[in-house]
Amino acid sequence: MVKNEYYILDILRGLGALFVIFYHFFVFFFDHQTFSAGLFNLEPVELSRPFYLDMINMLPFDIGHLGVAFFFLISGFLILPSLERYGSLKNFLKHKVFRLWPAYGVCFSLGLLFIAGVFALQGWEFPYTFGHVLSYFFWIRDLGHYSYIDGAVWTLEIQIKFYIFAGLVWSFGKTNFLEKMCALTLGLSLLVYILCIYTAGDDFHWAYLFVLAQKNLKYYSLILLGTVLYSYYKESISLQRSLLLGVLFLSAFLSPLFSSPDPLKTNAYLLGLVIFSYFVLFDKKGLQIQKKGNRFLEWVSKISYPLYIGHVLPGYMIMYFMISCGYNVFWGICLGLFYTFIMAEIVHKYVEKRVLTLFCHNKAFTKKQAPQASA
Repeated sequence: MVKNEYYILDILRGLGALFVIFYHFFVFFFDHQTFSAGLFNLEPVELSRPFYLDMINMLPFDIGHLGVAFFFLISGFLILPSLERYGSLKNFLKHKVFRLWPAYGVCFSLGLLFIAGVFALQGWEFPYTFGHVLSYFFWIRDLGHYSYIDGAVWTLEIQIKFYIFAGLVWSFGKTNFLEKMCALTLGLSLLVYILCIYTAGDDFHWAYLFVLAQKNLKYYSLILLGTVLYSYYKESISLQRSLLLGVLFLSAFLSPLFSSPDPLKTNAYLLGLVIFSYFVLFDKKGLQIQKKGNRFLEWVSKISYPLYIGHVLPGYMIMYFMISCGYNVFWGICLGLFYTFIMAEIVHKYVEKRVLTLFCHNKAFTKKQAPQASA
């Protein structure tokens, strides 16, 4: 793991994880019970509507997707220092595998064990096929058109493809990287948009893959806004150039080239962009200074990755188990939160941290050893 140069990014990462967990446990589980139960092939349960839910739903943005916006923008902000540090496409992708997969594999396995244990206690059949589980382990669930097992990991599926895409572009020439990414992203978006129109209604796998590519390219535009902000922050591009590229990426993200999502989600992404941009454009000192402030947020930022990827399956399974035993759902939420934070601390300390330490000590993987942000 590389040194922390950007304190506020870690804080936003921690806040993003908290927003997503709060949304999944306290909002989504109640508002989308059919989907939540469908993750386990269970029947939806009747739940009393919590007093706070209407107040949350009155917000002009989706709080869960605000957290996702932070994750995407941080990924974009850190992609260039990561590419520069690891040099070749091979080393860059190795870094991403070591950075993401071990902790993910452990967290997903623990979630599956929770499901297997509860289903065994109830005498039910395990709800997933081997191919379904395998597709999730290797982030190809969307390519195989499998249903969701864990509804929180869709962002990883997008980010992994973005890293491959960015790494390929970088490997063919490092100059004008942002311009190349802009031209390719916009060009592919237009091509995929035409293909989606041409194949609309067709019942074959390629039509689905075009729609999937459209979804990925939409979020590439959002991620690359973070890259533009990094380039401007490092003064590697001028203000005029950064504004032009920023407007192009933002216009693409909001354009009819992609299917229009829930306005609350769009508002969340725009709010996340505004908050993120503030620290880069107007509070550069605050971006760098490592303050010793809120210890809880600092701790959450350290364990944010296993928190994010490991909370849905065991958390929801605990909640359904407690409900089946006749307990109030909020006892299940409390137990789910307790498990999630303990699990995240253990996985961070004994899996994520150790793997990254071993990886970073292997100088064969790195082009240079320089203090960068955690990419």
